[in-house]
Amino acid sequence: MADKAVERGGCRFIAAQTADGKPTIAMELFHTVPSLATASIAFELLGGTTLAQAKALAEAMNERILGIVVAHS
Repeated sequence: MADKAVERGGCRFIAAQTADGKPTIAMELFHTVPSLATASIAFELLGGTTLAQAKALAEAMNERILGIVVAHS
C-alpha cells in the first residue's frame, strides 16, 4: 500500500436483523471516508447465526478493529 493513495476512518460494528429476519453486521464510520461517502457496508453472516451470536461477533470486532483503510491504485 506504500505507493497507493490511502484513506482511513474510524468505525464501529452494529448487529441488526434484516427485514427478512437474517442477522447482519453493519459498519458505521465515525468520519466520512470520501471514497465511501455514498456507500453502506454490511456483512452477511452464515445461515443459522443467531442475533445473539451476531451481537457477540460485533462486540468482538469493536474490541479489536480500530478502523478501515481504503487504498486506491
